[in-house]
Amino acid sequence: MADGSIELHHQQIDEAAAMLRQHGVLMHEMMEQTRTFLTQGLGHELHGEYATAGKGYADFLSSADSAMTDDIAKAAAALDEVHLMIRESDQSAGARFKL
Repeated sequence: MADGSIELHHQQIDEAAAMLRQHGVLMHEMMEQTRTFLTQGLGHELHGEYATAGKGYADFLSSADSAMTDDIAKAAAALDEVHLMIRESDQSAGARFKL
């Protein structure tokens, strides 16, 4: 390691997982705002095919948001799992070098 600190690198992985979750929540909130705007805000102004298209897009956002939220949660969990394996490996290797 360039800086000689394994703990620092573990902290960076923890921060990356936390940021992934935070950005997932932010994206979810933004998609919800867009969907709400399409169905409740702009939705009252649209008529005919425009209203149908707006509702269709809102429905698409809803299903895409659900899939995205699940994928982000799975990615963060996978990162946590891999990090746990790396941490255990580091601890095991470190135990062998103690005097």
